[in-house]
Amino acid sequence: MDNVWERIKKGLKDGAALSMEKIEEYTKVGKLKIEEFAAKRKVERNFVDIGERVYELLTDDKAGEIEKDILVCNAVDNIKTLREELVELDKKIQEVSEEARQKDTDEDEEVTGV
Repeated sequence: MDNVWERIKKGLKDGAALSMEKIEEYTKVGKLKIEEFAAKRKVERNFVDIGERVYELLTDDKAGEIEKDILVCNAVDNIKTLREELVELDKKIQEVSEEARQKDTDEDEEVTGV
């Protein structure tokens, strides 16, 4: 009877440990997804800023100044930086997911002995 309870206790401990690992993984991915969403919103905002500024320049008959306009140039630079940040965030999300998959594979091998 003690053997059964020991196996149940071990199963509960293993289950709790696995749950904590999954919670940690999902928390990391969730935080990265929030950062990704914020960066995408900033990109969108910069596109809107460019559009507003280009409209102003066009209505003021200053179309030739669009390329040299400081507000347009700054927004374009911001977009480039944010897109690089998005690439890095995507890499981090993939790394966290891959680490979790690798852990799952390793744990499966331990359990099955394969």
